[in-house]
Amino acid sequence: MKVLMIAGAMHIGGLENQLMHLLRNIDRKEFTIDFTSNKEDAFFRNEIEDLGGGFIVFSSNSRKHPIKYCIEMYRIMKTGKYDVVHSHELFHSGINLFVAKLAGVPCRFVHAHSWCEGAETGGNYSISRKMYHCLMRFLINHCSTTQIACSTWAGNFLFGEKAIKKESYHLIYNSVDTTSFLDKYECIERGEFCEKDGWKNVIYVARICPLKNHIFLIDIAKEFKKRNKKIRFLLVGDGDEDVKENIIQSIKENKLEEYVQLLGVRKDVDVLLRKSSAFVTPSKYEGMPLVMIEAQAAGLPCVSANTYSQEVDFGIGLVQWLGLSEGAKVWADCIEKAVNKPRAQKEHVENAIRRKGFDSKIFAEKMCGLYLDDYNRRRK
Repeated sequence: MKVLMIAGAMHIGGLENQLMHLLRNIDRKEFTIDFTSNKEDAFFRNEIEDLGGGFIVFSSNSRKHPIKYCIEMYRIMKTGKYDVVHSHELFHSGINLFVAKLAGVPCRFVHAHSWCEGAETGGNYSISRKMYHCLMRFLINHCSTTQIACSTWAGNFLFGEKAIKKESYHLIYNSVDTTSFLDKYECIERGEFCEKDGWKNVIYVARICPLKNHIFLIDIAKEFKKRNKKIRFLLVGDGDEDVKENIIQSIKENKLEEYVQLLGVRKDVDVLLRKSSAFVTPSKYEGMPLVMIEAQAAGLPCVSANTYSQEVDFGIGLVQWLGLSEGAKVWADCIEKAVNKPRAQKEHVENAIRRKGFDSKIFAEKMCGLYLDDYNRRRK
């Protein structure tokens, strides 16, 4: 079975990691997954090709012109003779699915990963944007054969309340490779960034951009410095250079070099989680953040903004939910308590992962099952 995955650039991010978990866990004798991208040197390109997947880069012309994009996408789908097209591009999925229907692709999947769009979290979109949402939602619901959401909030936002009652709608939580956390659960790490001299680590893994709200952590770090508390933030990730420069400038101006450390993109997030005492997420909104699942899989107490579905919570007392409006002092209080909490018992973590389906192997089984079910229905 041939699957075409449409998910932006396939560079670095939570969605991209989720799809790589799927590619790593499929039966490659039964499934082939190709990916489209608008970035020639995308981070995951080499691994995708090493795992037998195709990597299709759009021409520079089609990236800027909607009609040329549709023509090129149609050609890709026709030439590839795909059984499944799976789109992950929020409302833009309406275009992808419409083209897929024209191209005769029998199984057309759409995946909701967010309950918001852009910087707007209150639903106060412009009239033109609301019209765009209505048109794309119509195309999505009428051109897709299967609808999937990573959370109830995300499903409501993209498909609407009526659509999520259909038999073709499925709620499937995001997942991570939990073996890297559970197999080394009791491992004591050594080396750089280990907690010593009384310092406690609080880790945040996210792309640097306004949405992820790193600058709020600077205010909390200032509060720790004022209280003379040895609690430092390890910020993992890269992204918007202007935002990053603003963070660096704020660190220098407030002399927070000991309290905030930017680590850039790392491949050892599981190790850094074991070197930390707590995890924090101050995002303005999320779909269902994979790093939140990873942090709980590592047994870490978490302090999170209540700006996304709490379905991500393992339900074993690890997460403290807070409003961003509660301010730096309240957040500092909660983080201070979190770093002094013990990690969760491994047995409780394993049970939660199994119960909620947060493991990547479970996710891959569910997705491949849906591909086959939809394909078999279309053949009848």
